Amino acid sequence: MLIAWDNLADSAALSASSEQASAPGANVQIVHLSRKWVAVEGVNSASLVFDMGSSVACGILAVLGANLTATATLRLRASDADSTGAAGDKYDSTLINAGAKAGYGAAYHWFAAATARYWRLDLADASVTTLEVGRIFLGPKWTPADNQSYGWQVTPLDESKVTESYGHQSFADERPQRRLLEFGLDWHTEAEMYGNAFAMARSAGITKDVLAVHDTAGAGYLSEQSVFGLCTAAQPLINANFGIYRQKFSIKERL
Repeated sequence: MLIAWDNLADSAALSASSEQASAPGANVQIVHLSRKWVAVEGVNSASLVFDMGSSVACGILAVLGANLTATATLRLRASDADSTGAAGDKYDSTLINAGAKAGYGAAYHWFAAATARYWRLDLADASVTTLEVGRIFLGPKWTPADNQSYGWQVTPLDESKVTESYGHQSFADERPQRRLLEFGLDWHTEAEMYGNAFAMARSAGITKDVLAVHDTAGAGYLSEQSVFGLCTAAQPLINANFGIYRQKFSIKERL
């Protein structure tokens, strides 16, 4: 699995190839996925360029809260010399299927860490009329030495309200569903856990977003199992035995 919490895209200077005045590209830097970047009406292929200010290392991209379908494609490029990012001299994913699944609005792409100042993301989806994206995550990733332990779980959270009338008819106030991902990491070294899990806990706390791409080998359910959101509570880092450290995580999806 992959875990990431330092979203370098949030502090970058950003430009969009197409945007509506009421839904600019800068909306992908807002924490709420419901505040979307929307291309000009009828445009279903557009790009974002992130100027990080200096060369930074990234290893994972997440496109979230989007209207992407299974036909969507993406291309991520990085450059130090070309301010448009198009040169791709530091990194070029080439044009690839985004791996999006209808109803989840997310695409994930991870790669060997590359260091560059300018990062360009091209998105296209012939199956939609107008491209919409809620959030972009672009930053470094942590690949734990051992994957999540068995017993992990993902729960669909339906916080709708259902009331009954005197005649016992049910009336629903339907709310959007989100997911809760719970998992534990066991059998890790002191250095790995303090350098990553503990660092994440101190940096993100319960107020800043983290990204868990859950099963990178079983890509068939990547959308269902991967969650971007907030840790629901502080969890202790436990020295379970000599040289063995473990920690549990609980991440609630942000909408």
